[in-house]
Amino acid sequence: MKGSAGTGGRVCNRTSRGADSCEVMCCGRGYDTSRVSRTTKCECKFHWCCAVHCRDCHEEVDVHTCKGLS
Repeated sequence: MKGSAGTGGRVCNRTSRGADSCEVMCCGRGYDTSRVSRTTKCECKFHWCCAVHCRDCHEEVDVHTCKGLS
């Protein structure tokens, strides 16, 4: 058996070569990719005095998660 049973479902970075890479985070067992829709605050502007107004921005992103043991 290769890897740790606790890695399944971890979010990893497919393009990284560092500690957050899918290769490292998933202990070499591979990963799944899913497309999700998320909403974030964007184009924020400070209004005197003392408020910040932002738009809601919607985007589709790929999320990579480590495969569990089969």
